[in-house]
Amino acid sequence: MSERAAPIWSIRRAIPSDLEGVDQLQRRLKRPLRSDSVISEYFVAVVEQRIVGCAAVRKRGGVGYLYGLAVEKPWRRMGIGHALTEMRLEWLRARSIVSAFVLAMFWNIRFFKKHGFHLTSREKGKELKHLHSDFADPWSTRSALLFVNLSSPLACSGGRKNK
Repeated sequence: MSERAAPIWSIRRAIPSDLEGVDQLQRRLKRPLRSDSVISEYFVAVVEQRIVGCAAVRKRGGVGYLYGLAVEKPWRRMGIGHALTEMRLEWLRARSIVSAFVLAMFWNIRFFKKHGFHLTSREKGKELKHLHSDFADPWSTRSALLFVNLSSPLACSGGRKNK
């Protein structure tokens, strides 16, 4: 009996020709429609040139916002979502951003806590409307707002302390 090797995935910055693939993935997974989404803010996870995951990051001033995380169901639990999230956090750190926010449904809170995020007041979202239209969209009222201090040691290595 031979073991089949798992296909290899990689992550890269999105390019303009990825727009359709990212849009299709978001629609298939029933992600909220965003009026303020920019393909150049995305990272994509690819397998044999096919997009199997995506996630975006935006910075405005000294603040970052992570949005649009989606991974095809057959590719979940393989580390793609964590890799996309770490890539976005590293991108922010490289630009000297020290704080970031994410809107998450209750079932995703634990995922983001593994990356050092903590729940914060939904009232803070009102102050973030300049960052992304998500903070004004009606669907976001059903989401939790999480915050991470990127200079914190827990915001590194997927939220786990290095031993």
